[in-house]
Amino acid sequence: MTEKRSAGQRAVAERAMDGELAALVVLARAPGIGLRRVRHLVDRHGGASKALEALRRLSPDQLRALRGVGRIPVARTAGALGPAGEGGARSLLREARAKGLCVAGYTGCGEAAYAPGLRDLPDPPPVLFQRGAGVPDAERTIAVVGTRAASSYGLRTAYTLGRELGRWGWTVVSGMARGIDAAAHAGALDAGGPTIGVLGTGHDREYPPENRDLYRRMRSHGILLSEFEPRTPPTRSAFPRRNRVIAALARGVIVVEAGGRSGALNTADHALDLGREVLAVPGRIDDPGAAGCLRLLRQGAGLVAGVQDVFDALGWLCLEPQSPEFPQSPQSGEASAPAVDGPSGDSRLLGALSRGPRSPDELAVGLEMPVARVLGGLGQLELEGWVERRPGGNFAAVRRRGGR
Repeated sequence: MTEKRSAGQRAVAERAMDGELAALVVLARAPGIGLRRVRHLVDRHGGASKALEALRRLSPDQLRALRGVGRIPVARTAGALGPAGEGGARSLLREARAKGLCVAGYTGCGEAAYAPGLRDLPDPPPVLFQRGAGVPDAERTIAVVGTRAASSYGLRTAYTLGRELGRWGWTVVSGMARGIDAAAHAGALDAGGPTIGVLGTGHDREYPPENRDLYRRMRSHGILLSEFEPRTPPTRSAFPRRNRVIAALARGVIVVEAGGRSGALNTADHALDLGREVLAVPGRIDDPGAAGCLRLLRQGAGLVAGVQDVFDALGWLCLEPQSPEFPQSPQSGEASAPAVDGPSGDSRLLGALSRGPRSPDELAVGLEMPVARVLGGLGQLELEGWVERRPGGNFAAVRRRGGR
């Protein structure tokens, strides 16, 4: 009896989730509403289903006042919000799932996780279609972007940054475009690191076509995201929308190579609006293809000459690559980590603390390590100056440079 009741409760919950997802699709599709207003309505009413019900109760004049003056007839907006619109939304969700896509909704509904950083946007995607499993670590996600018309220098730099970031377990986000984007994704994949491709088309459009092999690799080993419905072709307006998603997913944006009017600068602008870190790779002063990066550097972007500059800008203490098949020698002038309870002991403690202050109990649970061992390791690390005790009993990693 209990099992039947639980199954019934699950079925009710799944229907409610699908209803909420369908409502988000209806609101996103309704002409004349707009993504900013969708967010406002959903937040105001406490969910997409409730927002949709409220809109359906409006008179044509009330809907016109809410929507604002525009060339789209109010009757067309009202029709899209009605039962026919909801039926089309449910059909779209069935189609997406039949193609192997997971769906994530702004309100936390759906079978895929909706990245928290997207809610920082004034116009977040109501739904996202995802291919590939996994939820990236929001604290270790970085965007690498740049021009499609990349130089050999830019391609090498993007690939190297993607590979090194992947070696350290950082998620590399980019836009699956030719040039810098493709090189950054390839570097992360070759390192066995996580990478997310944000599309400016629907999932069944491989654009540009020369990235067909990259799409194949991303479907097997990465994550592909799109706010656009399946079969949506590339359009000029879609790529700035894609760029805001790239910026919102990441802690920072690295512009590897960009001319004065490169779309990568649009991604950097979104990052600045969101309070994310903006970094740039310097190029030759006489190279028009580097004009955008040089301008960012003049405006205060962090200079990137290697992956350590990225970690420094984001305040991340790096010890040794997580993947043992990619050993890295300590850089000259930096002290190596002390041996505490075996080399893996201090690396695990410091690696956990590099993501922020933690209490001994939190470290013990997260690392599945006895509390006594954690306390002993922290005590020795504190004596040697690698960690410091914070108010409230927490510990934090201390950045060290040079010898003792």
